[in-house]
Amino acid sequence: MATAPAPTAAAPAPAAAAAAVPSASVPRGQVDLVDFIDWTGVECLNQDPAHGIANALKQGYREDEGLHLASDSDEQLLIYIPFMQVIKLHSALFKGPEEEGEICNSTSLHEC
Repeated sequence: MATAPAPTAAAPAPAAAAAAVPSASVPRGQVDLVDFIDWTGVECLNQDPAHGIANALKQGYREDEGLHLASDSDEQLLIYIPFMQVIKLHSALFKGPEEEGEICNSTSLHEC
């Protein structure tokens, strides 16, 4: 069973995002995109039902060290995160426990 870290997407702060609550881990001048996620379309293939995608993305869950996203079958997780508006993705942060070794040996990001 593979464990995936919690992703955090950051983008340059648009004018509309001024009301978004800044996260301590998001660099200055950027904004956490969690408020722009279209939750009805979020999908994660191979997720363990007990350790689903909400654990990695939703505020309050992702900060909880006891919650994580895990695969139910192999080391791969295929994650689709749609947004409610066009965004400019600057970076994605994946984090996990250091004691379990390397988080992932390859990460592929594809735009749709």
